[in-house]
Amino acid sequence: MLEAIHFLKPWRCFKGDEVIPFRAGVNLLVGDQGCGKSSLFQAIQVLGMKKPGSFHLPQKDSVPAILDYRGESSPVFAFDFEQDNFRIKSFFNGAMTFHIGAMFHSHGEMVMAMINMWLKIDKAMIVLVDEPDMALSIRSCYKLVRAFKHLAELGGQVIATAHNPVVIGGFDEVYSLEHQRWMPSSQFIETQFIETQSETQS
Repeated sequence: MLEAIHFLKPWRCFKGDEVIPFRAGVNLLVGDQGCGKSSLFQAIQVLGMKKPGSFHLPQKDSVPAILDYRGESSPVFAFDFEQDNFRIKSFFNGAMTFHIGAMFHSHGEMVMAMINMWLKIDKAMIVLVDEPDMALSIRSCYKLVRAFKHLAELGGQVIATAHNPVVIGGFDEVYSLEHQRWMPSSQFIETQFIETQSETQS
């Protein structure tokens, strides 16, 4: 499993000599826009969570960080719901039947197809996904939580970014990039509501 990412020098939102720790099971990365969730996702991809050559940031944006692993390696499923959008023709590499089918389904329906796939997995693996809760209904968000817990029960590891309170509240603790620590999900949600109320009243 992935144990941590260690930034050796300042990069985007991250300071030099900063360590983001990961746990076995579900690692939900949360925080407001601009706090570094997608940047962290991209850094992990570039540093080795996807097959070599399958994803590259521009050379000028190379990542000064290392990944720390522990234990035996597991199969990795990495997917960016924005960059790897089902409707991007180049993503399908000629699989026109699937591409045409995607054009007639909503983004949420296509994400649900992937969630249903995760619920059928029967072996431990690492799942790395960026904002899988985007465009999902409340019911679908609960199903996403169930899928992540299923993957964790198999002994796998999930590293995902999320915004939806239903998904965030589905787990005891989340890693807040705003607060730079693991914290109870209920406490994180409460801080978001308090800050929102103070902004609307000012």
